[in-house]
Amino acid sequence: MRAFSVACIAGLIACEALGQATLPFDARVDLNPGFRNKLALSGLFDYNANTVRNGFPLALLQGGFLERDLRSSVSDRLKEKGNTAGLVLAGRLQWTGAACWSKHPGWRPIVSIAQHEQSGLSFTADQFDLTFFGNSSFQERTAALAPSSYQQIRYQTIGGGVLDQSSGSFVRLDVIRGQSMARADVRWATLFTGADGRALRSALLGDYVASDTAGSAFDRTNGLGGALSAHWGFTPRWNQAVRFSVGVEDLGLIVWNKHSVEVEKDTLIRFVGWQVENLFALDAVLVNEQAVVDTFGLGYRVGRITQLAPFRLSADVSLPLNDRHRLDVLLEHRHLPGYIPQLSVQGSQVTGSRTMLGATLSYGGFGGLRLGFAAKRRFGEHVLVTLSTPQLAGFITTGVSGIGMFVGVSIGL
Repeated sequence: MRAFSVACIAGLIACEALGQATLPFDARVDLNPGFRNKLALSGLFDYNANTVRNGFPLALLQGGFLERDLRSSVSDRLKEKGNTAGLVLAGRLQWTGAACWSKHPGWRPIVSIAQHEQSGLSFTADQFDLTFFGNSSFQERTAALAPSSYQQIRYQTIGGGVLDQSSGSFVRLDVIRGQSMARADVRWATLFTGADGRALRSALLGDYVASDTAGSAFDRTNGLGGALSAHWGFTPRWNQAVRFSVGVEDLGLIVWNKHSVEVEKDTLIRFVGWQVENLFALDAVLVNEQAVVDTFGLGYRVGRITQLAPFRLSADVSLPLNDRHRLDVLLEHRHLPGYIPQLSVQGSQVTGSRTMLGATLSYGGFGGLRLGFAAKRRFGEHVLVTLSTPQLAGFITTGVSGIGMFVGVSIGL
């Protein structure tokens, strides 16, 4: 039972490394728990949306002119409000060492370094139409531009902790290096366009914050913070084969430096065009930055900004069906705009002595229903490779929403 627990922890850590459940542990497939050291390198890409199919963001990435038929097909599927999209990119290198505390022989050290980029978006149908068709179709009527929200954040973490090989639980503390951040929360916004666009009237209630606008290259540190990641796994007394676990990833704060900007607006704006009082007064002919700022009310403050990191919460249960089949149920939530709790159900099967395959059905997150596939295989005794995708159809057609891939390599030393 002790060997089983050690190996189970190795599997849990590999799955928890990027906050995505992969395939469950199986002693026939996973690495032998006897290795004193283990290196795990993993990468995650996951994009999803609830109303926008993959053909549109792919066309945006490729650049060039967006055909009207493509824009119209997206507009026709949009909901009045609550359209969402999001992206998670992450990479992690993690080391798990041998037990080295005499008083706690079941504890093992872990050290982790990771790169994170996450974004989430919630928008209205009128926002999309205004952006990609202009306001000509809104003459003599009001466009609803809220509720809407957006966040993009890029940061790195480095830290260490311990795990208890007898229970499958671990705790890790990380230092966060903030690279860039932008966040908007619009609680109320409308735009009325007069006939021929000669007058615009807008009401706005919302705020916008961003990290230092002087630059966000990889060599710049625009924020610092700290976060806690932890996982508690246990088996009930009535059935040792059933496994429960709850976890949290990157629960903490980031303080962005004193050059960060913040805009808070609760205002009415009326625009009826530029007027030139004296054609021969050059200072009145030229439109300068301050005139634009005053007209549209775009004043901002500069100073430090403190925000929560985009943490993730999870809870799952793993049930044995027979000697080679398991059923896993996972509930997770990310602290990002547009994200709702996601429920995933996965069935897996051991094939031979070194391979496990699985299929996953999930609903929620940034999108709707997705069907995924996962596989892992051990090569020799020292290398384990894991591949999975939450939306298999995304690699086949652009007529669906969502695409993603998880890749993990674990090496026993």
